[in-house]
Amino acid sequence: MKRPIDLHAIGERIQFNDARERTNGRRSEATLSLGPGNKGPGAHMHIGQEEGFKVLSGKLIVTIGKKEVTLGPGESAVIRSGEAHNFRNASSTERVEAEFWYEPALHIEWMLQSMGEDAMARGGDWKKAPILTVIHALWKMRKEYRLAGMPFWLQDGLFGTFAFIARLTGAHKRWPLPEGLR
Repeated sequence: MKRPIDLHAIGERIQFNDARERTNGRRSEATLSLGPGNKGPGAHMHIGQEEGFKVLSGKLIVTIGKKEVTLGPGESAVIRSGEAHNFRNASSTERVEAEFWYEPALHIEWMLQSMGEDAMARGGDWKKAPILTVIHALWKMRKEYRLAGMPFWLQDGLFGTFAFIARLTGAHKRWPLPEGLR
């Protein structure tokens, strides 16, 4: 098992299992716990990869494009490659626990684990991860992961410029790149 990403400051926890290794990269699996009122990342999309959620307890709101779906225990949703989406805890008083997965695994697990390790070391909040290193990772992941609502050409221009600065300052070395992103 990998080290859990425990972001205590914002009430979020992610635990990846060994599915990536077991399936030779065909699938990545994890368990997600979001505190009351907590939300996941802003709207984003995966290129060449599906993402799925299955709620174990509580209620999770998943927004896919403009459609909002509330999932309860035992219910699931699959987000297709290229679909903009985000998610959040539907409750302001209870945690939500859910399994989530990516198919194929690609490099999202590396990005989340690297960003999470830095966020934990800096106080337990995603926002504490070093911005130049995050932007360098987003630049390297551009064929797999995109922010929704921002044209790709603009992401490429901005992230490419800041990735260059990350290389000049050495910030790009903070998270060693996995094979396939070098």
